[in-house]
Amino acid sequence: MVTSSSPAERLSPGPEARAALAVDSEATPAELTVAVIGSARLSPPDPRCMLAEQIGEGIAAMGWTIMTGGYGGLMAVASRAAAEAGGKVIGLPMTGWTELQPNESSHELRWSDTYPERLAHLLAADAVVVLDGGIGTLSEAAVVWAALQTEPGAADLIFLGAGWAPVLASLATHLVINERDLALVTICTDAQLAVAHISQNRPRRHRTASPRG
Repeated sequence: MVTSSSPAERLSPGPEARAALAVDSEATPAELTVAVIGSARLSPPDPRCMLAEQIGEGIAAMGWTIMTGGYGGLMAVASRAAAEAGGKVIGLPMTGWTELQPNESSHELRWSDTYPERLAHLLAADAVVVLDGGIGTLSEAAVVWAALQTEPGAADLIFLGAGWAPVLASLATHLVINERDLALVTICTDAQLAVAHISQNRPRRHRTASPRG
C-alpha cells in the first residue's frame, strides 16, 4: 500500500471539500455502489496509486460499497484501501481469465462469463470513478459515457486524475464530441472532491437524455 499520512489526515477534507460535503442527509442515500476502474499495470510505489488509495478510503468512509474489476494494479490498491477502512468491496472477475487471480480484498465476487455481462454490472453502479489507465479503462469509461447520452438514470461518470483533462480535450478536438457531451462527465484531481460530487449528485438528478447518432 502507498505510504502517506494517517487515514484520518488523508480523509480530512479541505475547506472546498467540506463545503461540498455539507449536503442534506436525505439527499445522501446510505447505500450507494461506486465502481472504480483503472489500470491493472500500476502498483505501488507508482505515485498514481495515491488517488486509488484515497478514493477507496473515501468511498468506505461514506458507507458506500466499492466495486472494481477485482484484479491487480489500481483495482487492488483501491479495494485494499476500502476494505481496511471498513468498506464493502465487490470484485468483477471473468471466468475465462484463468491466468489471473482476483485480489484478496473483495468481500464478494460477481463472476462474468462474457464481457457484456461484466459491463452490465458496471453500468448498474450509481457512479463510476475513472483512475489512470489504458485501453481497457478508456473503453469501459466510454461505455458509461455513452449510457449517459441516452439513459436518464445512468451512472455518474467522474474522471479522477490530472491526466484526464487533456485526454478529453483531445478527444473533443479530434472526434465528434461537443460541449453537451463533455458536460455529462466530471473531472476531478482530488479524491475528496470526487466523493463530494457523488454525494451531492445522489439521488440521480433528472437529466434530459435521448438517443443520439
